Amino acid sequence: MKYAYRKHVIKWFFLLPCLAYLIVMAIFPLTWSLRLSFTKWLATIMENPEWTGITNFRDILFKDPRFWSALWFTVRFVFLTVVIQLGIGLGLAHLLHNNFRGRNFFRVLFLIPMACPPIAVAFLWKMMLHPDIGIINTALQTIGLAKVKWTTSVVVAPFTIVMVDVWEWTPFMFLVLFAAFQALPVEIYDAAAVDGASNFQVFRKITFPLVAPIIVTIVLIRIIDAFKLFELIFGITSAGPANATEALSFYVYLTGIKWMNLGKGSAMSWIFLLIVLGISLILLSRLRKKI
Repeated sequence: MKYAYRKHVIKWFFLLPCLAYLIVMAIFPLTWSLRLSFTKWLATIMENPEWTGITNFRDILFKDPRFWSALWFTVRFVFLTVVIQLGIGLGLAHLLHNNFRGRNFFRVLFLIPMACPPIAVAFLWKMMLHPDIGIINTALQTIGLAKVKWTTSVVVAPFTIVMVDVWEWTPFMFLVLFAAFQALPVEIYDAAAVDGASNFQVFRKITFPLVAPIIVTIVLIRIIDAFKLFELIFGITSAGPANATEALSFYVYLTGIKWMNLGKGSAMSWIFLLIVLGISLILLSRLRKKI
């Protein structure tokens, strides 16, 4: 009995620091922001929050077109980046799964963008995409092409953000899918070769169905992460031009942190959280049915 009791005490001794950290860093901020979302608190002119009920939620959903514009941009961004990253990552993983000279070099090379801090990536690309002195436009002029307004055009700027995010996070897709390909049983492929299956048939009938559960997982991870788009907007365009690249997370930052409207910012962050959870649950149920 003494040994069992001591084991129980030791278990809680190791668990309590983790639980305390979780409560302080996650649960408390969530509950506090939920309480703030039902109040009006302009921290620049009000000392204490004023209880207003669901007014913030009603104003955001029915009286704030900027919220819906930011949400629409975020949804388009998530869809484009995840689809492109999955396609390129799947192709690279399938290509590097085959043995050829220099394969290890390319495997390491593709991981470099993911190792860079997102804010550093943002400022690096901002310098390279500068419309006048950026190295990319300079290279385009050198070969006789016109300059591109990468960050100052309402049409081009959203695709610029997509391009940079694809450059940074495609290695994540590649790394996970490459590991999945490496873990596939060789015997199935030997049997398919004996039966005379083509490369396309092997990929469609064997490889893709086997890695489909991994694809569902990484797609959900990237969707959730892509919805949190902030660093690229902050570092490259600052939501411009004319709010054409304003993501929802950046609008939450402006409302709650820069403008110090803590009540509305908290309500907006909770709406954002519920939207991401809802989309994730819908996609998870749909994708699981197709596997």
